[in-house]
Amino acid sequence: MITFNNYTVLLLLISGLLVLVFDVKNYKKANMLKEKKGALFAGWFNISLGVLSFFGYWVYEKWFWK
Repeated sequence: MITFNNYTVLLLLISGLLVLVFDVKNYKKANMLKEKKGALFAGWFNISLGVLSFFGYWVYEKWFWK
C-alpha cells in the first residue's frame, strides 16, 4: 500500500512548530493580540493533527491492516 502519511505528519508537525516559534513571537513583539491568538491556535492545531494522524495510522496498520 502506498501512503503519504509520513510526509503529511512531518509537514504538519514542522509547520506547526514554525508557526509557534516565529509567527507568535513576531505578533507578540508588534502587540497584535488577535493575530497572536490565531497563530497560537493554528500552530497547536497543526501539531495536534500531526500527532493524531500519526497515532491513527499506527493503530490502523497495527490492528486493521493484517
